Amino acid sequence: MAVAPWNDGKVATYVLRQPGHGLVGDGFLHVQKRPGRPELEIVRLAPGLDAPHGHPVIWEKLLAHNNAVAAQQQIARIYVDVPDQPLPVHTLSHVGFRPYARETIWRLTPHRLAGQSHSMTAEIRAQNKADEWTLQQLYTRTTPQNAQLAEGMHTDQAVRAPILEWWQVGTCSAFVLEQRGEVVGAVQVAQGRRGYWLQPWADFHATDSYVAHQLVRHALTVVARRAAPLPVYVGVRDYQGSLGTLLEDYGFAPFTDRARLVKPVVQWVREAALESAPVREPAVHVATAPFAVPAPPQPELSALRMAAHGTRRWVAASPVLRRDGRARVEAGHACR
Repeated sequence: MAVAPWNDGKVATYVLRQPGHGLVGDGFLHVQKRPGRPELEIVRLAPGLDAPHGHPVIWEKLLAHNNAVAAQQQIARIYVDVPDQPLPVHTLSHVGFRPYARETIWRLTPHRLAGQSHSMTAEIRAQNKADEWTLQQLYTRTTPQNAQLAEGMHTDQAVRAPILEWWQVGTCSAFVLEQRGEVVGAVQVAQGRRGYWLQPWADFHATDSYVAHQLVRHALTVVARRAAPLPVYVGVRDYQGSLGTLLEDYGFAPFTDRARLVKPVVQWVREAALESAPVREPAVHVATAPFAVPAPPQPELSALRMAAHGTRRWVAASPVLRRDGRARVEAGHACR
């Protein structure tokens, strides 16, 4: 924990030892469980792929082991945030991760923040419990379907939208912008040891950028009133339209590009298995025919010696079936 000073979420460390391996060396992995959610977040992988002893196989072995452990702990999804570069993205893709959003991090330095003056607006207030349903609708309207599925929406009823929760580093304050009784925007202001993180939520594709400006101004005013002079960061995803251009008006500049990836974890489920039964072939329909008693087999000719008026006659004998099932012989045609 000395090198992982995060929040109260459970942190696990996995160490890879490969003494004597000529190509692939040692490494370690830090993963953190998101509080109250069946999700893990990868927060540190070492060594880096660009380090002298870095190698993709180290990452793949550590991540494969973590995936096996996560399945036993009923984890549904694993998240990772890496530089948007081909090597780390492809390495993670080999073990089942897939990108669902690309993000540009914008930064505002403390001295540029100090040169600005903003004021609070009455339309923005602190978020409360009654806002959850409208914030959920705001998230659904402004987030693509693939990102919603990647973030656990529509697949897990117990998971709430990111607009309603904060599980990252630092303490977070949430505000909503309300117009005519309807919530049209929100912003989260989180403070950590090394900076502030702003996360605005609104329709950034709208023609009128009034809502976006009000959210950014309010967040910067909250930050300016705090004593810690730290840089301010904002993550702008690829589907958030003109938010990046708007941040330039307040002195922000692009800092780095990131890729967000997710890996669904296959869960083992015990189910009753039905016994297999042989498939019976359907009976073939046979055309009916009139029933006929087969003819009895023809007997061999036997000679009966009969005397009639002192004359010998040869006759052919044939069996006749009686009711009792026994055969008797009757005289047939005579042949002299």
